[in-house]
Amino acid sequence: MDAGEPRRDRLVLRLGSQVDLNEVLSVPERYRQRLTQLAGRLGSVFLYPEAGEVWCKLSRGLGGQVWPPTIKRVDARTFPMNSRQTPTPPPDAIELHPRMGVECRDGDVGRLEGIVLAGATGAAEALLVRVRSALENVVTSPLDPLAVFIPEQGQLLLVPPEWAKTAETVTHTFGAAHALRIEASAAQVAHSLHLRDDGDLTQDVNAILGKSPALAPYLNDFRVAVHDGVVRLSGPALSPRLRASLEQDIWHVPGVLAVRSALG
Repeated sequence: MDAGEPRRDRLVLRLGSQVDLNEVLSVPERYRQRLTQLAGRLGSVFLYPEAGEVWCKLSRGLGGQVWPPTIKRVDARTFPMNSRQTPTPPPDAIELHPRMGVECRDGDVGRLEGIVLAGATGAAEALLVRVRSALENVVTSPLDPLAVFIPEQGQLLLVPPEWAKTAETVTHTFGAAHALRIEASAAQVAHSLHLRDDGDLTQDVNAILGKSPALAPYLNDFRVAVHDGVVRLSGPALSPRLRASLEQDIWHVPGVLAVRSALG
């Protein structure tokens, strides 16, 4: 990537999983004083859909003597994703929880698994939604609006964050359940982009490496790792021109969200 070209990285943050917000370049510097401060379990995300603003709530276990020993101390902090935002989310921000249900205007879509951020600005790029399975037991007619999800069962869709409308908490005898309502039809949701499988992306990137005559002498020393659309390259040192050309080729692979090079 040229020095004057803005970063176009996008990062998938999985709700309920370990994340490292140090890769989100827009996080205010005052939160980077300790390298471990921005790493932890992503307990929830606050989204202000109108502006695409995001606050991430991280939790980390704390050491030290605790009594009784069965109690685990947890430090939970909420971080804004850029310096233009307020330190804490506004009261009308939507809180997104791990595996909360997602409902569109036509009915149940599936579960929320995470959020996609622009690495340079920290703005929300997409909501990561897993389409429900076993729809054949629910959809009894091709005229049912939910029939459009049958080919997408179990797939991960990148849903526009501005569709998020409200979040609700429903209390049952077995506990509380969270639900996100989005302002879109089933057809609109079903036509959202997919998060491509990491294995498929790895194959496509390796194919690009194999087609380059300039890379042939180094091919056996290259390593490609892909996770949630982020391609990480390691291997021998290349000339700046060849390295830039290789990275641009990888960016052209559909589904690539970021490219990280550790060459030479």
